[in-house]
Amino acid sequence: MQPAVAGFRALALGIQLSVLTLFYVGAARLGLTMAFGAEQVTPVWPPTGIALAALLLLGLRAWPAIFVGAVVSNVTIGTPFWIACGIATGNTLEALAAAWLLRLLRVDVALPRVRDVLLLIVAGSVLSTTVSATIGVASLYLGGIQPWDALPRLWGVWWVGDAGGDLIVAPLLLVWASMPQLRWPRWRILEALALLAGVVGVSLAVFVGAFGLWREGYPLHYTIFPFVIAGALRFGHRGATTATFVASTLAIWSTVHGFGPFATGGIGERLIMVQLFMAVVAITALLLSGAIGERNAADRRRADDFARLADSEQRLRLAFEAAQMGVWDWDIQSGAVRWSDNLEALHGLPPGSFTGTFEGFQRLVHPDDRAMVSQTIARAVELRAGYDIEFRTVQADGRVRWMSGKGQVFTDDRGRAKRMMGLSMDVSDRKRLEDELRQRAGELADADRRKDEFLAMLAHELRNPLAPLSNALHLLERGGADRDQIREMAERQVRHLARLVDDLLDVSRITQGKISLRKERLLLSDAVTRAVEMMREVLDARGHQLTVSLPGRPVRLEADAARLAQVLANLLANAAKFTPSAGSIWLTAEPLDGEVVIRVRDTGIGLAPELLPNLFDLFVQGDASLDRTRGGLGIGLTLVKRLVEMHGGRVEARSPGLGQGSEFLVFLPTVESTMAEHAAEPPRPAAAAQPTAAKGLRIVIVEDNQDAAESMAMVLGLWGHDVEIAFDAMAALQLAERAAPDVIISDLGLPGMSGYDLAKRLRQEPTFGRVVLIALSGYAREDDKRRALAAGFDHHLVKPADLDALAELLGKAQVAAAEQRARARTIH
Repeated sequence: MQPAVAGFRALALGIQLSVLTLFYVGAARLGLTMAFGAEQVTPVWPPTGIALAALLLLGLRAWPAIFVGAVVSNVTIGTPFWIACGIATGNTLEALAAAWLLRLLRVDVALPRVRDVLLLIVAGSVLSTTVSATIGVASLYLGGIQPWDALPRLWGVWWVGDAGGDLIVAPLLLVWASMPQLRWPRWRILEALALLAGVVGVSLAVFVGAFGLWREGYPLHYTIFPFVIAGALRFGHRGATTATFVASTLAIWSTVHGFGPFATGGIGERLIMVQLFMAVVAITALLLSGAIGERNAADRRRADDFARLADSEQRLRLAFEAAQMGVWDWDIQSGAVRWSDNLEALHGLPPGSFTGTFEGFQRLVHPDDRAMVSQTIARAVELRAGYDIEFRTVQADGRVRWMSGKGQVFTDDRGRAKRMMGLSMDVSDRKRLEDELRQRAGELADADRRKDEFLAMLAHELRNPLAPLSNALHLLERGGADRDQIREMAERQVRHLARLVDDLLDVSRITQGKISLRKERLLLSDAVTRAVEMMREVLDARGHQLTVSLPGRPVRLEADAARLAQVLANLLANAAKFTPSAGSIWLTAEPLDGEVVIRVRDTGIGLAPELLPNLFDLFVQGDASLDRTRGGLGIGLTLVKRLVEMHGGRVEARSPGLGQGSEFLVFLPTVESTMAEHAAEPPRPAAAAQPTAAKGLRIVIVEDNQDAAESMAMVLGLWGHDVEIAFDAMAALQLAERAAPDVIISDLGLPGMSGYDLAKRLRQEPTFGRVVLIALSGYAREDDKRRALAAGFDHHLVKPADLDALAELLGKAQVAAAEQRARARTIH
């Protein structure tokens, strides 16, 4: 691929050099038609400009085409070959010298600057042309064609012809070949054609002249200058060089044919005069167009700089507006202050209303900060330094805003403070965020402190029931105490532990929004009765006197019965906890407009005023003393608040102060009752009889905690069941295949295969389709229960198991098992 590319490039270069040789020969033959004094010497020599333009555009590698063209041009007019080679050598060296000098001096071939034009004139037209003239006339003398005394005259003619070619032809080729492609609108093209027509018309009129005015000696040839200048002004180098070339061509033609202001004397003198005149025209046009090009380039740079400055100013304005910032300039000696436009808006002033004085600025500063701002600025002026402060301003509507001010003092040549420049920024939002962050940090620190206190209290509350349980185990081991008393004590502590865990789970679910209410139409009196029953044992143990006062007519609510009873029970528990023994507690209810207010009041220790705002927050405790005599985790009131709000109500706490008791108020929306609901309430059903444990079931316990499994097996064994234990799911599957159990009680969190997967595996086997699956787990969320039932469990119990509920389930399982065995005997 590379040789092919190289070959193509060589072919293209060969074609270019061939075309260059043909143009050179053609231009040379035209110039030699105007030779005088010698066939090889002419005052009109366009090939010089062609050769220089070719070397500058194509590179120095184009010199062979120039040499060959010069040899051919001279040989065809009868010049001996070796003399033609000498003349061609001079022509080639002249072009090479001019191109080398111009490249060395870094001349732009498009001639955009006056410097480039001057270097082309001096290096190309003046200096390099001496090489060709000298070598050419020397070749004529050495060849015996011309005598020695003719050399000075021939040298001058030769130099004039070469210089004219470099001044008129070379610039024309260079600017048209190197400048960008034209993309003129139609009117611009019409203007260019009109100017060209004017140049042609004036040149014909001046140099040919239908009326022969030039015969009268009028200097009409100077009328060409306005058109050349117009070309330079309107079209730059292209217009100037084109107008000069057209005018020069017509002037030479008319002079050769005996017309025009230069048609006097011999042909040689006439051509030299017209060439000198056109050289002046060309130099003027080139210098003028170069100057215009520089001016246009400077205008474009200024326009670009102005556009960039405008863009930069716009970006800066946008940045100032986004940052709520503005700049100012204070003339210290005159007192005048200049503000950017957005500073007035930042200070709440209408546009143009700022007085422009330092005193006017001071009036905007907050009175409490005015002295500080004045002292800071005065100090900066005194020290010839800068300042950086924050202060408040008062806007016209009375709003107070925070501003940040930065300034720097500038001095004159004597070191006196002359002016101060700076910027102002509205930092009100930042100040607000800082205040909010400080407040939030304080809240987080307070929450962290409460969390630490809660963890310490939690450890205390969990260890409290563990101590009597440990003692009960020791007493049972020794057999030195009443077993019934020990059992009752252990049951109380287990219930207390379960209550602590339930409260923690409830507050976690409510905080995360993972609890839902099961609302139904119910009577307030039922919820109160249930709450009192729940707390009766605690109230009686402390000797409290509870007074319940409810409205005479039924109050109906749309509520979750269990959760509402929990709210009231927590309030009663809180009152009992902080009321000394033999104190009084009142639970009253009063209907209001569309709601009912329930009050729980006590004669307890009361509440400190600073505790009231955060009393319902999580982990807040009224009793944080080391002895913790009243117990509790500090989450009961949080549960009350969240549950009440979920019912669409609100809760308040009041207290006259420490030692004066406290009162909690619950506001709940009521619902209107129908006529049927006003009828007498049906009698309450009698309490269900305590279920008795079933006997004779085959039960498999699946539990990875050995102590939990064995203790449960002991309980079920005491109830008369046949119990076996598996410590993981795979062992349970094998045991179930062998033992064919009636009931499987399984934990959910098992090693390897989970309890959920175990249930799915069991339900996939037809053999275990009638087995009762009971999940017994510490996972007590509603999602856990739903997932267990979806996996195939029939029931879900929470650890520690409610033995009464378990006995009831086993009783139902025994009935089902008996019916299944009876059906099996009937079939057989």
